[in-house]
Amino acid sequence: MKTLSLCIIVKNGEKYIEQCIESVFQAVSEVIVVDTGSTDNTLACIQRFHPQIFHYEWDDNFADARNFSLQQATCDFILVLDADEVLYPEDLPKLIALLETTTADGISILFHNFTDEKSEEIFNTHIGLRLFKNGCFHYEGAIHEQLTFNQTEKKPFLEISELRLKHYGYLKSNAGLKKHNRNIPILQTMLDKNPNDAFHLFNMGNEYMSLEDYTKALDYFEKADQHKDISMAYSPHLIYRRATCLHNMKRNEESLTVLADGLRCYPACTDMEYLRGIILKKMKRFTLALDSFNKCLSMGEPPPTLHFFNETSNFRPLIEMAEIYFLMDDYNKSLDCYMKAMRANGKKYHVIYEIGKVLNKILADRDRVAENLRNLYADHRFKANVMVTTDVLLNERMPEQARSEFEEYMNEDGNLDADIYFLRGRLLFCNKEYEKAFKSFAECIASDTLKGILPNARSRSFEYMTACCVLCRQLKDDFLSIARTVEEKTERIIYLAFIEAHGEPLEKESLSTIASVLSIVLSTNEYQVFEDVLSILNLVEGDEALLALAEVYYHNNYHDMAVKTILRSVKELDCINSTAVSILNKEFIL
Repeated sequence: MKTLSLCIIVKNGEKYIEQCIESVFQAVSEVIVVDTGSTDNTLACIQRFHPQIFHYEWDDNFADARNFSLQQATCDFILVLDADEVLYPEDLPKLIALLETTTADGISILFHNFTDEKSEEIFNTHIGLRLFKNGCFHYEGAIHEQLTFNQTEKKPFLEISELRLKHYGYLKSNAGLKKHNRNIPILQTMLDKNPNDAFHLFNMGNEYMSLEDYTKALDYFEKADQHKDISMAYSPHLIYRRATCLHNMKRNEESLTVLADGLRCYPACTDMEYLRGIILKKMKRFTLALDSFNKCLSMGEPPPTLHFFNETSNFRPLIEMAEIYFLMDDYNKSLDCYMKAMRANGKKYHVIYEIGKVLNKILADRDRVAENLRNLYADHRFKANVMVTTDVLLNERMPEQARSEFEEYMNEDGNLDADIYFLRGRLLFCNKEYEKAFKSFAECIASDTLKGILPNARSRSFEYMTACCVLCRQLKDDFLSIARTVEEKTERIIYLAFIEAHGEPLEKESLSTIASVLSIVLSTNEYQVFEDVLSILNLVEGDEALLALAEVYYHNNYHDMAVKTILRSVKELDCINSTAVSILNKEFIL
């Protein structure tokens, strides 16, 4: 039986290191942890795994620390993990089986690099050589260290496995300034020695791209492109990120040129074709965008070496096509694409919300809309499905159908899930029972049993509570006591500004929350109350407040008011955006 050493280098990795070791513990014979100066609880929290702990004085060289960890390994194979990397539970048996059957010198693993704090469904991908025979490899490079085969007279036998790692290091809460402040000087030292090293230039560009300094990032990407070797693993990533950087800088024509060149070099790269479609869609070149997304479907999954993003050969292009058809008022084709997307990934509840919008356009009979939504599920009475259907129907202004769907949970007692309180509050709000609705939303916020079925139930509850207070002023004292407990400062200031006579200036990013509250108030048709609170828009910095108001009007079917508000924004502020242009086009103004 082949044995396996787990090798980790770490500094202050207490957040995930237990999960990391636990995920592979049944497969390994020894756990080797090289600590480079932890000051948190990292070493204490892993004692139950009986690791061999070595202390290493950090010398700004990852390869040195990695190689030190490899020197401690005594097993047949070595698995190298970082403390924020976790093997998927269902892949543990695959790892154990692979050790017994492989003849490879080294084995690559697929990384899921999570980018959304709230969901493990959103990630980009890369493959990395992390599992290999002991004694066959060593690391080179002070940062972004690479494995090098020890036998110069022959090439290693490598294979790509089906093993997958969860990687939490790209989350904004984890990839802080400390990492960038550590990495950039190391990279700069290496570039001082070899200024034309495309790999180091590429990695420096990645650092600045993570910091959203696209100008500096692009400068490094452009230099890397001049010296790149298209046979190297980083090269397609460089092309993709260079195109992404240009797109973020709104230099879309240049981005499309980069992608066209990239697809000539890597014609199997579905992800580049998908990005091309995204850019064309943003540019309103819908026919060309549809061509790109259809091509993604026909290209299929790219090879692992050309895969940077999940679901670009099925779910994602179908969603983009559905959105385009919706914008073109081709609702039947939009529905068809959404249904295909559901079949590609039935776990994405948010698609049901979009299907609700389309069904509301296609079907005049509201009961048929509800029926079609129920038909999306294998068991439409399953509690989570009932909650989503109810929420969708309420979004589509169908309170009677929503109430009928939710009836058995309307008067349920006990310690309920926060989603139940939220939906109960929405239904009471539709019935203009604002005090009861307020209480239910407050119970949603206070509940410790949020399952997260409904999107943003707690933040939406605050928006509805604000609207309840605007519509029923006797709730003011109760509202203020709750609103002042909101942790996020900007959100707290917004909620308080709706109720108090004065307020602090608000950044333009606050417009989304303000517009949501205004839309909730306007949905009640209490137009005088709505006009009384519009003064909050005067607190918002920038010129986009009128355009946000126009969207509120349009969403609530006040189309004439939306058009007048857009024209006022153009005349008084010389300000218009793509959404406003779309509204004007729909209303035959342009």
